[in-house]
Amino acid sequence: MAMLRADEADLAVGSMLDVPDDILYHPSLAYSATLITPPDHPLAKKKVTLEDICPHGLILPPRHLATWRFLELVFSQSGLSFKASLEAGGWEIIKKYVALGMGISIVTGVCLTGEEPLAAISMDGYIPKRSYGVVVRRGKFLSPQAQAFIDMMDPEFFREGFSDRDSA
Repeated sequence: MAMLRADEADLAVGSMLDVPDDILYHPSLAYSATLITPPDHPLAKKKVTLEDICPHGLILPPRHLATWRFLELVFSQSGLSFKASLEAGGWEIIKKYVALGMGISIVTGVCLTGEEPLAAISMDGYIPKRSYGVVVRRGKFLSPQAQAFIDMMDPEFFREGFSDRDSA
């Protein structure tokens, strides 16, 4: 967001929970939340609920990122809270720490290849899918290259009422 606002980036691709007035965001992809555990973890072989997760320490991205707010909202809506045992910067390192038995995590399916030495348990029915899409600053002049990238990634971005292309 800081790079977009400082004109250091034309666009971003990511997930947004709250969209500020100066930003345009159009979700174009959605991925399921997945609990990952070491293969021998007690939760690895059962149908897991949010309540089952609560006693276990989660390995999560840093607190200032949207994942925390998203999970806090989901758990609190069920009258629950989670505990974080470790913050790690990036899905690859989180998956590695989980594989090493340092905790469990909730990740979006986009970061899983199926080749990881992890148990992956779908949390559909408990945690809504996370959407990802194009993020641009409202009124930002977009280069033809940026427009072409957005059209390739999300052909509906400029057709969904985001008329800022006219100011571009």
